[in-house]
Amino acid sequence: MFAEKFSYFFIAFAVFILLKALVFYRSVPMVNILFYISMAISLLCSNVPRVVDIPLHYAYPIKMVEYFTFFVSLICFIVLCFRHVL
Repeated sequence: MFAEKFSYFFIAFAVFILLKALVFYRSVPMVNILFYISMAISLLCSNVPRVVDIPLHYAYPIKMVEYFTFFVSLICFIVLCFRHVL
């Protein structure tokens, strides 16, 4: 019960980040947009299966998308940190 509330919060936060990325895609650098989108997709892929029952044969592809977008967002975060430092 309590874990579902966190999952719903993270889903809402991911939708907010996705909408923010789509609204500011012309005025913000592309690395920021890619970071926002990959972070939102990773959050959605990790929390939607906790709330919605999905077929078992979709679990592995969703987990791989989650891992891929998490690592893309990690790389974007590192690039953003380097841009800030330099």
